Amino acid sequence: MSVKVELEKLLEVAAGFRTVPLLLTTDDDQRPRAAAAGVEWDGEVATIRAGHRSVANAGKRELVSLLWPAPPDDRFALLVDGTVEATAPDPAEDGAKAGGYVTMRATRAILHVVGRPH
Repeated sequence: MSVKVELEKLLEVAAGFRTVPLLLTTDDDQRPRAAAAGVEWDGEVATIRAGHRSVANAGKRELVSLLWPAPPDDRFALLVDGTVEATAPDPAEDGAKAGGYVTMRATRAILHVVGRPH
């Protein structure tokens, strides 16, 4: 079961989560990849600090998602789908493994009920 989150309320909902968000991208071989990320919002646009592979994946495939896992005492995880608007390397880092930034416009968000074992 899931509950739609209106994009106007997304910042408020995301701010209430006590878990580290994960950026979900797809590798060249079409395998999903999840990596911890830092997220800052400006309206419906997120600036996501991520590792080099996630940034490269987002630069090649514009559909990405953010996932906030459900905290241990909560029933809901937050999933936000979006479209990549830009990627950029982190100017403070050098080398092939330098991280960077993904700019994503949110297109849909849901609170998803997570089943807990009894």
